Amino acid sequence: SHDEFVRTFLASLAARPFLILTGLSGSGKTQIALRFGEWLGGDRGLVIPVRPDWTGAEALFGYEDALQPIKRGMRAWNVPQALEFMLRAASDPRNPQVLILDEMNLAHVERYFADFLSGMETRKPCLPNLVKGNDGCWRRAPGKEVRIPLPSNLFVIGTVNADETTYSFSPKVLDRANSIEFRVRTEDLQAS
Repeated sequence: SHDEFVRTFLASLAARPFLILTGLSGSGKTQIALRFGEWLGGDRGLVIPVRPDWTGAEALFGYEDALQPIKRGMRAWNVPQALEFMLRAASDPRNPQVLILDEMNLAHVERYFADFLSGMETRKPCLPNLVKGNDGCWRRAPGKEVRIPLPSNLFVIGTVNADETTYSFSPKVLDRANSIEFRVRTEDLQAS
């Protein structure tokens, strides 16, 4: 059963770069995603805990930071860890990368993930094309496109605890992902 599960997991990611793992808390969803990232090697996996206050795309794609100085006519960006990881994946297209969105349904997925889903489906540019300057600030890449497509070497795995404290997914989200449900068998709960 373990080997079959691993084959299903890998086949799901090969078919679509977005995989949702759903089930009871503690059933191993995050652990298999972490092990996959480790298997890819080095720092090619990143876990981002989804927060209930994620209400827009800024949680993943960042935003222009009006508090930072403007240089060469370009504003600095506030770059969350997820965006930095995706930009790194875009600059290293030969190596697969996995972004793990842990407890993805603690916030309304459609609010923070819509731009990502659209970019994944259309393959049109949606990521801000940013570079980190000597001052440590991220700004648009000079002389380049404003946005770039999601990197084809990026896999996204979302973990979902199915209970009454979380939000359900819309058909739009489920239609663009493969999904694996973690089930616990009664015999697994028996005392040894």
